[in-house]
Amino acid sequence: MRLWRVEEAERLVKSELARELAEAWARCGDEQCLADTPFEPELVGVGRWWLGPFTIGNRKMGEIPFFSLPPVSTCPGHTPFCLRWCYAIYEIANWRAHVREAAAYLLSLRDDFPDVAARYLSRLPHPAVRLHVSGDFYDRRYLEKWAEAARRLPHKIFYTYTKSLRLIRGADIPKNLIIHLSADPFNYAEAAEVWRELRRGFITFVYTPGRDEELQALQHLLENTEATILLFLNHVQHAPRARVDVAQLRRRLRERLGPAASRVVFDPEEFAGGPQCLQCRLCWIYRPATF
Repeated sequence: MRLWRVEEAERLVKSELARELAEAWARCGDEQCLADTPFEPELVGVGRWWLGPFTIGNRKMGEIPFFSLPPVSTCPGHTPFCLRWCYAIYEIANWRAHVREAAAYLLSLRDDFPDVAARYLSRLPHPAVRLHVSGDFYDRRYLEKWAEAARRLPHKIFYTYTKSLRLIRGADIPKNLIIHLSADPFNYAEAAEVWRELRRGFITFVYTPGRDEELQALQHLLENTEATILLFLNHVQHAPRARVDVAQLRRRLRERLGPAASRVVFDPEEFAGGPQCLQCRLCWIYRPATF
């Protein structure tokens, strides 16, 4: 278990390095200003794969900019499932990424955060931006800041997955801010309830090989909502490494769930090795798709 990562994140938020980095991001808004700061390019965000607080892509997503926060401490809806399986706890091992997450959190506390975010994103040509590869909406005001940034950039799509279910209830969310609900064996009933109120976005669920008993949560989601369920594959280091036969898993789902199983969509990158999110676009278009 790597829960020291959570303690490290809390320590970094209080560090002088994170504070100064956040101040530099707030002060700048372009590559030249960032390059003139005393920070190394990979930390301040200058070059092919960054622009300030935004990192441009990873292996799964392809070249989609994303904004991340420290794990767990910014996730008020986290569950025991997160502490055991969270990708951001167990798979993000780069110290610069940890510092950048801490600085991003401090930046997000500023009243002018929507201005700062829009300033950087307006310089990026990418059509979509992902929120929270790590982290989540930690309070209502922070959610409202992203909603404001999305309104200022109506030509861009902002998308994310959240367990902060209580925070998004009743929120004024613009159409180009796409929020998918993240369900697991501990919060699936609440996720179903919130989706029935919102009636937008997918419900996502992480499948762990060998733990078919968790599929009862999937059954509840299908029986109690009309949502499309996007199934991800648990691939953190200590997850079971059993080979997943997708065709066989589909058959088991049909046998157990009946016709409702047709609303389960397998993440193509994780179950089939491609395409990346940039090509797939399933999570950041307005209509559901199947594979």
